[in-house]
Amino acid sequence: MSVLCIGSAVIDITAYPVEAGITWKEKQRISDIRILPGGDAVNQSVHLAAFGVDVALCGCVGDDQNGQLLADALRNRGVDTRFLRRKTDFQTTASLVLVNEMGERHTFSVKGAHSTLCKADLPDEFPVSCQAISLASLFSMTQLEQNGLREYLMKANENGILIFADLASDKLGQGLAGIRPFLPYIDYFLPSLYDALPMTGTNDAESAARVYHDLGVRHVIIKCGEKGCFCLDDTFSGWIPAVPVKPVDTTGAGDCMVAVFLTRILAGDRFEDACRYACAAASCSTLFMGASQVTLSERKINEFILDHSEKFT
Repeated sequence: MSVLCIGSAVIDITAYPVEAGITWKEKQRISDIRILPGGDAVNQSVHLAAFGVDVALCGCVGDDQNGQLLADALRNRGVDTRFLRRKTDFQTTASLVLVNEMGERHTFSVKGAHSTLCKADLPDEFPVSCQAISLASLFSMTQLEQNGLREYLMKANENGILIFADLASDKLGQGLAGIRPFLPYIDYFLPSLYDALPMTGTNDAESAARVYHDLGVRHVIIKCGEKGCFCLDDTFSGWIPAVPVKPVDTTGAGDCMVAVFLTRILAGDRFEDACRYACAAASCSTLFMGASQVTLSERKINEFILDHSEKFT
């Protein structure tokens, strides 16, 4: 195994197109409804597997039909599920994702098994071949963050394992204090601008990135949607543009970006080059319904870049 993804595992029910509720009727027909694997750790795991990475998922599902559906879907996509924990007292977390014709989404979710991930659920030992851990995402695993995660990251650092992390919404209002203990152990941090600005109390991506970097993160990438990303480390600081597209569904684009960025770093790419390639992959992912339904491969991303070469700068 090369990568261990730790974090949220969810079933997504995606409907398209669904416009503002004010236009709803008692019954109406739409183009597409799908039941898909979802959650940050699941999305990243599926994309990593599609790129040929040996990846295992550590997360929690309920001991129910949805949990079995999710586990089967992951195995069918090449993800190692030996660390996928089944919780008998909880239902598998499910999300209803309503996507409009612009590709924008509104998500409704129920609290389920994914939020119970704790220290006891982590593998006791890192597999010999583990090169990286992806935390997908901070603020989505409260029990583990309160007890056990810092020590696990320290151990990973001691074993030379790279740590990647992104950020979920701060539902408990913990702010910067909620993740500050973990930042010195994170090699690559990829929060969205939407989450980073209120947390850092800044007004722009550049300032937010510097806050995280000053607190110990080695490389910071602020994901800025259609604008691309702002990247900062000791040797590079600058914007990487996204490839302009007309999105079908933006769900999971950030997870796709993290996964593809991780693969390029493990492949030996420079920080800036990995960011550029990951931005292109995220743009490409928005052309398809669902967070990870379509298998994105290196060949597909390269073809996408070639087709949009005049925009890929």
